[in-house]
Amino acid sequence: MNHSQSGPWRVIYLENKQQDRELVAGTLAAEGVDCEFIFAGTKNEFDVALTKPNIDLILSDCSLPSCSGAEALEAAKKVRPEVPFIFVSGTIGDDRAVEGLRSGATDYVLKENLDRLVPVVRRALQDTERRFSQRKIQQQLHATQERLDHLLAESPAVIYSIHLSDHHPALAWISSYIEHLLGFNAKEACAPDWWRNQTDPQDRPSLTGSPMQLLAQSQISRDLRIRHKNGEYRWVHDEQRVVCDGRGEPVEIVGSWVDFTAHKGLEDLLRQSQKMEAIGQLAGGVAHDFNNLLAIIRGNAELLLMKPPQHPGETENGLKQIVGAADRAANLTRQLLIFGRKQAMQFSPFNINEVVLNLSKMLQRIIVEDIHLLCECTPGKIFVHGDVGMVEQVLVNLVVNARDAMPRGGKLGLTTESVSLIATKEQAHPDARDGEFVRLSVSDSGTGISPGDLAHIFEPFFTTKAPGKGTGLGLAIVYGIVKQHQGWIELSSKVGTGTRFNVFLPTIPTPVTTSGVVAADANLQGGTERILMVEDDFAVRMLTQRLLETYGYHVWTAESAQEALEIWREHACEVSLLLTDVLMPGTLTGRELAEQLQKEKPQLKVIFLSGYSPDLAGGNTNFIDRLKARFLQKPCASRTILETVRSCLDNPHETSSDKKPNSEKKKP
Repeated sequence: MNHSQSGPWRVIYLENKQQDRELVAGTLAAEGVDCEFIFAGTKNEFDVALTKPNIDLILSDCSLPSCSGAEALEAAKKVRPEVPFIFVSGTIGDDRAVEGLRSGATDYVLKENLDRLVPVVRRALQDTERRFSQRKIQQQLHATQERLDHLLAESPAVIYSIHLSDHHPALAWISSYIEHLLGFNAKEACAPDWWRNQTDPQDRPSLTGSPMQLLAQSQISRDLRIRHKNGEYRWVHDEQRVVCDGRGEPVEIVGSWVDFTAHKGLEDLLRQSQKMEAIGQLAGGVAHDFNNLLAIIRGNAELLLMKPPQHPGETENGLKQIVGAADRAANLTRQLLIFGRKQAMQFSPFNINEVVLNLSKMLQRIIVEDIHLLCECTPGKIFVHGDVGMVEQVLVNLVVNARDAMPRGGKLGLTTESVSLIATKEQAHPDARDGEFVRLSVSDSGTGISPGDLAHIFEPFFTTKAPGKGTGLGLAIVYGIVKQHQGWIELSSKVGTGTRFNVFLPTIPTPVTTSGVVAADANLQGGTERILMVEDDFAVRMLTQRLLETYGYHVWTAESAQEALEIWREHACEVSLLLTDVLMPGTLTGRELAEQLQKEKPQLKVIFLSGYSPDLAGGNTNFIDRLKARFLQKPCASRTILETVRSCLDNPHETSSDKKPNSEKKKP
């Protein structure tokens, strides 16, 4: 239809008489009804005219040679049912007029009474214009509704409505995004009690009485855990507002759910990180003090062992046990420091079988009684070059993971095996390569891992455990440690059968080792040089002084850097070596003291001691090379102290901090 007030109305006029055509057209024009006529004299011409665009009105005679008015009306209603149809005839009886109106004609006008023509046409056109406007509004509303539906479907929030009534309020409508968020379709979500049943039991009390609370406050904001169709819980932020009618009466609640599960996970990780940082600070302080105690325990035992003729065999054996226990305690302390980020990883050769067998005793205590731990190590010694504490953490994490996969008990296997890989192309893992390796396996008879989860199992923060049961970091840490050791992990699992982790680490030839227990040894050389030792712990200071003086050195001791400066002012020309802790109370650190003294006496030798690794004790390792110093980490063997002192005094040109005494140069 045209329907434009700026242009003429397009009118089809079915009339075979030219005189009548001109009469009707002239009547309308005389009254200001601007029309563009499409005249038809036969049924065929009429059918063609009906196909023309923008038709606003149809006029038709009631009786033509080629067709009747009824046939014309029927054809018009089929092709242009929305266009008004008016009979204009010279002879139309009442019966035919009524029948025509019943069949869909808009009105009829007699040719002998054309005064009615203009009002009838104008009324028909006005009705048409009104219907067109209404239809246009409906189309616009429909388009708006479609756009709104699209926006709601694509919105990252679930929108819902609750109708308030005297009975139990329930979801009346919810957007289709619910299926993306929680896996349920809109029909399922609108079922009675669905919301309450899917809400975590701990959060359900916040739902009780919420409509009444909302009516009192007009708005509610809260965080809820709602169960996904797959059984997992999602954190959603629920916000509700009340809608009132024209009288101010509440009739509806509109609300939204926004998924913030990932954000909640980051918040939890941040809190966990803050807790671990606090624990790390505590661990660092405790471990540093504990290292001093271990140094005293071990040092005194070793001093006694340096004079074996004075002790019976049983006493000597007991002293050796004390030294061995101090070594193991020092290793535990080092793990505490690593945990607190106060200790760098330390690589050295070790026997993996010995580590596994020793650790298995502790692992038995962290698994439940209905889990049977079977530990089998291949015969002989298998050496790898790595960080013992980190490899132990790999084992602990894998064993804990296996334990959690067997809630009803089962079998847990821990094995080692030497393997020689030759045909790399036959290996399934991309990091596999030729060479000699140890295969460290942890297997369980638990629930297994689904194929869909296998691809993500080593991703940080990915976990198949229930909320609160795991951080998703354990296996990611395992993966990182193994990669740092130039190894890889192969994983096989089947749902309902169990899981097996195979950790491959490169092996090394059996290293030349030196016993950590110091006994009388003619090869240990002392000297007569004068040493300035600075140590704030009294017992460690006295023990180290006693050790050095036993081997002929002259030692001045100081509790702080300030006290050391006073000794230095009197004996600077006599001091050959500064042996100092790095971190001490007071205004000067051991590093700052060494820098100051070397400015005054460039040939002064320096050895640093600390319970921390050098990078954490002094900020970085550059100061060691810059001062041409050595670094010893407490607690260390008496032999190591003596050899380092002698080596430092005898080798003036060595400047690298990584040069170590013979007892610590363990090459594969």
